[in-house]
Amino acid sequence: MRYKIAVKNILQEENDLIEIVQLVGKDSLGEDQKATLEVAKLIKDEFLQQNAFSDYDYNCPLPKTIGMMKCIITYYESCKKVLLESQKSEKKISMALIEETFAVTIIK
Repeated sequence: MRYKIAVKNILQEENDLIEIVQLVGKDSLGEDQKATLEVAKLIKDEFLQQNAFSDYDYNCPLPKTIGMMKCIITYYESCKKVLLESQKSEKKISMALIEETFAVTIIK
């Protein structure tokens, strides 16, 4: 239930942020807002998008669905935590750096 509410909140916040991005541009957003946009994109592209021709996508077991939601929300919360902590330190971390580091880790 916690993950379902968190996913709904992220997608709702994304809707609000999209209006700002269309008016002012993505560069005007804070790093935590950029994290929300990126995780919302992850939710829509990787979690909600299904392929009816795939043996795995047409009928996803509940434990797998919950596990996917847990992974996405854990990633989101970790990003927000790191971004918040970096504001207090001398070394600033951006969402772009997190994504770049995460992508390099996956490739290896």
